[in-house]
Amino acid sequence: MKQISLLTVCALLFVFLAVTGFQCGSADITSAKLYMQHSDYAKAEASLLKEVTKNPGNTEAWYLLGEARRNQQNYKGMVEAYDNSLKSGKDFEDPIRRAKLNVWGTELNSGVSSYNRVSSASKDSAHILLQNAIDAYQMAITVNPDSTITYQNLALAYHFDGRYDDEISALKTAISHKPTADEYSTLINAYIKKGDVAEEKGMKQEATETYNGAIGVIAEARKFDPSNPDFLRTMIDLYVRTNRANEAKPFIKEAIAQEPSNELYQYNYGVLLMQTDSVKEAIPYFEAALKLHPNYELALRQLGVAHLKLGQGMKDAAQSKDVKTVTNKAYTAEFKKAAEYFKQLTEVKKDDPALWDALASAYANAEMFKEAKQAMEQADSLRKK
Repeated sequence: MKQISLLTVCALLFVFLAVTGFQCGSADITSAKLYMQHSDYAKAEASLLKEVTKNPGNTEAWYLLGEARRNQQNYKGMVEAYDNSLKSGKDFEDPIRRAKLNVWGTELNSGVSSYNRVSSASKDSAHILLQNAIDAYQMAITVNPDSTITYQNLALAYHFDGRYDDEISALKTAISHKPTADEYSTLINAYIKKGDVAEEKGMKQEATETYNGAIGVIAEARKFDPSNPDFLRTMIDLYVRTNRANEAKPFIKEAIAQEPSNELYQYNYGVLLMQTDSVKEAIPYFEAALKLHPNYELALRQLGVAHLKLGQGMKDAAQSKDVKTVTNKAYTAEFKKAAEYFKQLTEVKKDDPALWDALASAYANAEMFKEAKQAMEQADSLRKK
């Protein structure tokens, strides 16, 4: 048998150690494994830190360090160690993936458990439970930042804790991972809720800015789902609320073209036209809304106001020439139309003195003085109740 020289053995041993990175011969790793067998993870971590300091490319040491930290519930440190292991090699890719998935599931379930207890808790306890849920979801995201459901749950917890900016941030991240129409709807509603809260507090500018933010999200959502009627409807509503009438017109026309039998669209377009002083142009849309929905109170009110405006404009123009020589009283026809709509409205809402005042004004300008007096008396009677 041919003998192998000592020099050859040493050379082969050198090559082996170079290839394996001298991982199996580390005293620190051996000590760490013994500590881990006895569940002394703190001492195992200390030994492994020594090893990775000396040998930062040791894949096994980083993996074991991640395991030691996982068992101490130091999940941020665990992720850092696992990631360093994967940077050095793929030997432990599968166990790392399984370990991360396990921790993610545990933290997600912990968050869900805390959140589900909120509804039956006191106000102070509910806040603590929501924060526990938020902490758990955030940890789950640290372990698995690509899980859309975690961001969704986190956003929900933020919402019920009144932290709308955080909710919006979480939803934006969820959409960046997996955009859906429902996710966009939730984000839009988060903006609207934040705006409503600001408006209730009298913070008008902040409310308007937040509603404008919602409009921006809707524009993005419509690129994702152009045929979604809810996006279009909400955009129109926000334009109306923020007094951006001219910008809203093309969208309301689009909506009417899609659903001509929708009285709300017809009504809203009439409102937009009224806001831009296109009173005559607005009337047919209010009439269309009223035709689709008889006794539609808002449409009745707007029609009464529109005819009052037209009548007053005609009256002012006639009287500006020469009050003594005004004989053409065509404007009274407009006031009579206004009175018809206000009369119909008082039949729907009989106990509102403001409506009877408006009816009295319309009658008086139409020179129907007997009827005006009766309407005024009815308004006074209601106010005394």
